[in-house]
Amino acid sequence: MASTILVNTINTQSGSTITIPAGKTLAVTDAGALTIGGTAITTGAHATATSSTNPTTITSGNITGKSTYALIFDAGAGTSTEFVVNLPAPADFATTVITVKANTTMGTGNKITIKDSGGTEVYTLYHVNDHCTFVSDGTNTIRTGDEWVTVRGEVALTAALVVGTGAVTDLFDAAGGNYAEEEDIGGCWSTTTDDFTAPFAGEYILAGSATYNGYANAYQLQKNGTSIQALDGSGIPYGNGTFGVKSFVLAKNDVITWWGASTSGTPSFYGNASATVRRTTANWWCLRRY
Repeated sequence: MASTILVNTINTQSGSTITIPAGKTLAVTDAGALTIGGTAITTGAHATATSSTNPTTITSGNITGKSTYALIFDAGAGTSTEFVVNLPAPADFATTVITVKANTTMGTGNKITIKDSGGTEVYTLYHVNDHCTFVSDGTNTIRTGDEWVTVRGEVALTAALVVGTGAVTDLFDAAGGNYAEEEDIGGCWSTTTDDFTAPFAGEYILAGSATYNGYANAYQLQKNGTSIQALDGSGIPYGNGTFGVKSFVLAKNDVITWWGASTSGTPSFYGNASATVRRTTANWWCLRRY
């Protein structure tokens, strides 16, 4: 016959250990009802949820008693839309690992902004399969390093650009409307200022293909108006054609511009609407977010 013991505190008759005998199970009915030091112990269960609701808030009720929780998010609807996922307070997921993943191809220009419980952005997803995993120490929301963000792009001259004698020129600014955005995942390129802005601190590859007719050199790269690509004594950038692939550490909102130079006469940098024809491009990729 089952019996019920009604007590508020369990204590030992002697010593300091209370033992559940072999072959017996202590069953706690409600998830999260067993705590240590006030923190709920997870049951080892895992949960996965899908959402396209904007905004979506992960509550303590979603994760109570769960070791892991994965939110699979669909940001395919609309264009240039910011979808927001709000994480729970750190105290509410101290024993749960939370992952947010972009599960479908996003609408053009869409992004999923993941915010902590105070409303601060902690990670942003721009492309299908981008993801970030979080843990908490009870006080802080912490990225585990299990993460991926896609930021990449290319702009290309669609018509030839002539550079004046002895000039060092911001090529895509000088091109006016004669260039095209071939790709811009992350929304880093501005067609108003004709330059790239880093959306967050991180390590980026900056590259490009500079093709030209006449006496010219490229690229000189400038960050916030100061050269970060090697120059010679006369102010002309080293290199002939593409300068290759290099990585640079950028801070959030650093501005990058691509410059070409005339070494003699008035050379012309090639442009064409087709990617299969010789033309001048600027390219960027994010290697990792800091």
